[in-house]
Amino acid sequence: MLSNAPVHGLDLLVRMAAAAADRAAARLCGAIRLTDCQSLDLAEDLDAADLAIESWTVRAGDGRAVIAVFATTPQADGGRRIAASGRFTFAALT
Repeated sequence: MLSNAPVHGLDLLVRMAAAAADRAAARLCGAIRLTDCQSLDLAEDLDAADLAIESWTVRAGDGRAVIAVFATTPQADGGRRIAASGRFTFAALT
């Protein structure tokens, strides 16, 4: 439930959805709308400091794009770990 999520979790959701929308708009070349969020996972011990957000096109065609988004944070011993992930579907407005 979103009502039980920490405030920074909601902020992260907005940032992830925006990153996905930017990627979808570039692939679909025009106005888009969000049609589905297939998954959204936030780490329980989410640290909002130094987040990096990446988005990747999983599939695009027929006026639709499926976008995967990952948010990573640094680990104490080096490297990065996934703090959140999501998968969003967008459709081109016609």
